[in-house]
Amino acid sequence: MQVYKTAGKSKKTLYNFNVIKYNYNIKKTGEIPKGVIRMKKIIAIMLALLMLLAFAGCGKKEKAKLKIINEELGAEQYGIAFRSGDEETCNYIEAAVAELVRSGKYKEIADKYPDIVNSLLFLNGTDVAKDDGALDLSKAGSRTFIQGIDPEYPPFSYVGDDGEYAGFDVEICKAACDLLGWEHKIFGVNWDQKLIQLDAKECDCVWAGMTILDTMKEAGYVISAPYFDNTQVVVVKDDSGIKSSKDLKGKVVAVQLGTSGEALLNGDLKDLKDSFKELVTCDSFLKCFTELEGGAVDAVFVDYPVAKSYIADKK
Repeated sequence: MQVYKTAGKSKKTLYNFNVIKYNYNIKKTGEIPKGVIRMKKIIAIMLALLMLLAFAGCGKKEKAKLKIINEELGAEQYGIAFRSGDEETCNYIEAAVAELVRSGKYKEIADKYPDIVNSLLFLNGTDVAKDDGALDLSKAGSRTFIQGIDPEYPPFSYVGDDGEYAGFDVEICKAACDLLGWEHKIFGVNWDQKLIQLDAKECDCVWAGMTILDTMKEAGYVISAPYFDNTQVVVVKDDSGIKSSKDLKGKVVAVQLGTSGEALLNGDLKDLKDSFKELVTCDSFLKCFTELEGGAVDAVFVDYPVAKSYIADKK
């Protein structure tokens, strides 16, 4: 770098531009030399590129990989809940579902959801209860049937990419309503308050991967024939070192509020729960998985088909 002396003072040049000459030209013409402008533009572009590269590096950060522990922690079955005394609606729905099975429409819908098809009871020889083929579907009358669902419970019920409700249970219910001549509508329930909302007539049934519990029957709710075999599983980070439920001792575990998983941990699996450092309850299973991926919890206790669907969507 060159140094020029003027009146006993020294000034330095930057990028080989003479500072004295540069200042002189500005005073003389009132303009910044073109070479300086070009150099400033080059520096600005270089800085912008460096910032873009930095942001790109942040964007490439991989999300935590999840896995299902190979251990079944509670066998259960899904069914549909209707209000106390509403056997007629239950009978018509079951008769319509039975017709869907006979016609092959049930399997056609089920084949769209390969992760659950092998556990659907009506495709494995189990008959739809209370249906002997004698109920005349044409006499079901005209009505609006409101299906209560969990909007965040794939593959049974969820909001699709087009913003419309989708899922196996949603499609089967709509097909059954079409056979009955009923208008099909959907109501997204708060899963922890689902039975309260059913009693309040905000919906006509709860039909979205709902586990049949003895407490529901004891409370007088009309419950359909079971249609799906389910089990509870534990989901952890792939590199967590957790290999079985025994490894959850001293860990923080998340479960969705109002689910059979929560009931199981407070009932038959209470000893397992008591070994946890903490049991965190979330209002949706998506929140549970977000907490797991973010490191706030060590594991999630959840239904097997939901866990499988979520992990598959992340790949």
